[in-house]
Amino acid sequence: MKKYIGIAFVLITILSLTACASNKNASNKNASNKKINLPKAEEIKEIEIMKTTSEESLKIENQDEISSIIEEIKESTNDTGRESVNDQPTNINDYIILKFHHKNAEESPSLVYLYKDKNSSYVEQPYAGIWKLREETFDRISSHLIK
Repeated sequence: MKKYIGIAFVLITILSLTACASNKNASNKNASNKKINLPKAEEIKEIEIMKTTSEESLKIENQDEISSIIEEIKESTNDTGRESVNDQPTNINDYIILKFHHKNAEESPSLVYLYKDKNSSYVEQPYAGIWKLREETFDRISSHLIK
């Protein structure tokens, strides 16, 4: 009798562990399709672009350019499945800060960070996620700071 109880216990344990692993894999697959959530262009009065290594910033107030930047970021990101668990990127010394200043000041500003790490470009939204960003998009946005 003890033998059957032991076998039943082992089978239940194996079944439980297998079920947990299946759920974890399913949730990881869902996470890799997460889209970046940026504000609507019509809700933004200006975008401020600055580098962490500089005190200077550039303010973009042209509504067409604001729309263009937001759409380009949305269209050129792919979820990495990595979480953002800090207010700003960690272990990254040089990054670009995009501040979206909302027309209604109570939500102002929302932030995203653009940076390069190991020859890839990323956009990080604090506590929302990290997305891989097309190189051309990173270069176009960072070129605003060179002018």
